[in-house]
Amino acid sequence: MRREAAEALAALDRRAFLRLLAAAAASGLAPAGCGGAPEAYRPPPGLVLRHLSPRGYAVLRAAAERLVGGRGGELLRAGAVDPAPAVEELLASSPELAGPLGRALLVLELGLPPLIFKLRPFSALAAPERDRVLRELASSPWALQRALFRGVRSVALLGFYGSAACQPVSRYPGLAGSGPADALRPLDA
Repeated sequence: MRREAAEALAALDRRAFLRLLAAAAASGLAPAGCGGAPEAYRPPPGLVLRHLSPRGYAVLRAAAERLVGGRGGELLRAGAVDPAPAVEELLASSPELAGPLGRALLVLELGLPPLIFKLRPFSALAAPERDRVLRELASSPWALQRALFRGVRSVALLGFYGSAACQPVSRYPGLAGSGPADALRPLDA
């Protein structure tokens, strides 16, 4: 999963992003995004973010809720699972991915016409609106939009499934250091 995340983020190279940002700024389409992240998606006290910004953390959580869905999404909403520590670990081991991920999360959050059309920050959208944005990115005819979706999806899923707290959902024994005794336990137990 780490390799998939790295490959997906590498597709979001800096030059393509900067060309798009310059075109949007020149046409007056770049959003201001001054409001900050909603309270529900702010980092919890005590969580140290070395590579993610607080706003990037909010977008990661909001996207992970929708991409994981079901019971996993409920765990994310309740704060029982936090994708940030696993993502921070990935970024610490591969710091060259921090820039592309930060830009991808910022574009997803603020929108950047013609890449993403929306009026409010991604983390402030209702769940169906977030689903619509993600669906449009995933099925876009533009390679850059699909690359943005793949990068965010890969990192959000890595963050969720890389957490030991997701084991009740995944039911995968031994995940995130659960221990060898759990590997012998039947899944029905």
